[in-house]
Amino acid sequence: MVSSGKRAGRLLLIYVSALVVTGLVAAAPLSYQTVISPGTTSPPSRPQEASLSGGVTTTRPSSTTTAPIGPIAGDQILFGRSVNGEPLVYQRRGDPQGARILVIGSIHGDEDDGISIVDHLAELEVPAGLELWLVRSLNPDGNIAQVRQNANGVDLNRNFPVNWSPLGELGDWEYSGPSLASEPETQAMVSLGEEIRPHLVLWYHQDYFRISPSGGIGGRIRRDYGELTSLPILQVSGGTYTGTASQWSRTITAQGGTGFTIELGPTLSEAEALTHGQAVLAVSEKYFVK
Repeated sequence: MVSSGKRAGRLLLIYVSALVVTGLVAAAPLSYQTVISPGTTSPPSRPQEASLSGGVTTTRPSSTTTAPIGPIAGDQILFGRSVNGEPLVYQRRGDPQGARILVIGSIHGDEDDGISIVDHLAELEVPAGLELWLVRSLNPDGNIAQVRQNANGVDLNRNFPVNWSPLGELGDWEYSGPSLASEPETQAMVSLGEEIRPHLVLWYHQDYFRISPSGGIGGRIRRDYGELTSLPILQVSGGTYTGTASQWSRTITAQGGTGFTIELGPTLSEAEALTHGQAVLAVSEKYFVK
């Protein structure tokens, strides 16, 4: 477990950040209605339908909340809202024509040390040929409450529309929700991922301290990342892994791309977070910059 002092500081930071971004959203122009596509500076129209699983075109479930979508201040881009109305934002840095690297610091609310890695990536120099798309958290409601699930009690990492199946019921730790992509946070990420088609997607979790093995380019990236961060390549087990974010992310990447989960340990120092940020840049440059 993360120390109580560190956890309290993290909670205060999340709360203050949410208040600041919420104020910026309130002042944002309502004319922005979509995320900004890669390689562009003006937002295109968002499609009303998208492929949610297995190549089948399905009308996306309507979100339970609404918000203006688009730039809100500087490089902060709003792409949705949580169940409780907290803004979901990303930061875009680097070469707009470069390989797109999507990094999500937290999806389970009580596994939030990955946010520090994203914060370092927001400050580190981005190598030429890369563009970072940084999401500090997909589950701000869970971060604030320090619970795994979102405010509807759904495990967002079992709610994605690839290999989804009914799992558990409300109150269960892996409850997958009433239907695939039922949650506004999931819907927002699906829209964002399909819009940008990243080359690499990284999801941070805790606290198994490992990366699952794989083959092909995904396996090579995982091994390199593990060597740079001292994370062992070991199978992740102990759950039912249907409807996970990493499975979905591998279906929306650009050609030759991949996505996977990085399991941090129970704690993460600032020095370790910096090492992880540097590892993200190193493997991204090695495998995706021509």
